[in-house]
Amino acid sequence: MFNKAGIQATVYVYIIMMITGVQTGKLQILRGQSASMACFFREWDKTTLIRWRSKEGILTRGTQVYKQNNIEVQKPTEYDWNLVIKKADDGFAGNYTCETENGTVIAQYTLEIIYPPRIIQDRSSATRVVFEEGSTPNLTCHFSGVPTPTVCWYRGLRDALDTGITGEILRLPGVTRYASDSYICEGKNSVSSVNHTIDLQVNFPVEVDVMEEEIQVQAGAVVSLVCAVEGQPIKEGYWRDPQGKTIISDWKFNVTTEKDGDFPVMWFITATSRFSALVSEYDFGDYICVGVGGSNSASKMTRLVK
Repeated sequence: MFNKAGIQATVYVYIIMMITGVQTGKLQILRGQSASMACFFREWDKTTLIRWRSKEGILTRGTQVYKQNNIEVQKPTEYDWNLVIKKADDGFAGNYTCETENGTVIAQYTLEIIYPPRIIQDRSSATRVVFEEGSTPNLTCHFSGVPTPTVCWYRGLRDALDTGITGEILRLPGVTRYASDSYICEGKNSVSSVNHTIDLQVNFPVEVDVMEEEIQVQAGAVVSLVCAVEGQPIKEGYWRDPQGKTIISDWKFNVTTEKDGDFPVMWFITATSRFSALVSEYDFGDYICVGVGGSNSASKMTRLVK
């Protein structure tokens, strides 16, 4: 399961092996931490100079430091020349070799500077994206971090569902309105994890349906006209009377609009007549429910008959 808050962990991996008498190791150090690399040479005598070398060239001779003011050589015994980096940053990543001045290799290390995942905003999807139904959106999350983060995808904010999809791109071919939701990508490495949430809105034309296509009612009785408008987005929805006028709440009708859901959106529009309001011949006939969306409008009729 993804980590909603992100977990900060301290990682310090130090692996040492002996290969043909040479000490070898791989260190993984968090940015800003210190790093120590051991160099032990029992055959040392006072005429032998021990040095450390990196991609920068010769770093030290004996205990004298040439290249950096952030490193030192520590000698817990006369046979040790341990290289200490007091505060490691990215520039210290690379290979280090401890050797005698005539080139006999004593120890070799690879130093990796690791750091937690971080979302790369300008290479990732925005926190809210809009696509048309039937299109093929690609939701993208790019993370920096060392080691390289793995990326997993989840759907929904409550009881998030693991999609089982990994990688920086979540592809949704032929997307439908029911794919509208929040999608969470989790970038995770051995240091910690971080999440990025993308709210996907799938737009589709409005559709209108009525509860009853024909209602028989006596003059003066109370009647409710109910319709549902579904779409994304919905700009407006209303009832029109048989004379083509928009029905509003007044002495004749009480009009309510109930909005249900975020993805997709549905409006329930109810026009309920007041007692003894429908008595004229003009009050019977075709009532039209109208829904207006971003790209279209739609309507459906309920016929009111005596």
